[in-house]
Amino acid sequence: MENKSLYIWLVMLAVPVSVLIAAQVDTDSAPSIGGGGYDLGPFVYSWLLIIFTALWSLCAFVAALLQKGRASSFRAFGLAGFGVLVFTAILLFYGQNLS
Repeated sequence: MENKSLYIWLVMLAVPVSVLIAAQVDTDSAPSIGGGGYDLGPFVYSWLLIIFTALWSLCAFVAALLQKGRASSFRAFGLAGFGVLVFTAILLFYGQNLS
């Protein structure tokens, strides 16, 4: 795994996670249109974050298993570990939105 592919993997994690986190930031303090008293946004976006980071970490782990070179495999396992770290952080910060 070269540096270029490492950066591509990191961008593939950072961009969707950033978008999904930004979608949860409530900048509008006005009540919702239509009289609905609840918003499903945090619930849906939190689940999407959890599912995406879990799948990304799993794909990084499988890629690490399929790498032939020792350095490439080690780097891919590092990516998988980073994905698990991001997954854990998202569970800690957004876990209350999952129910």
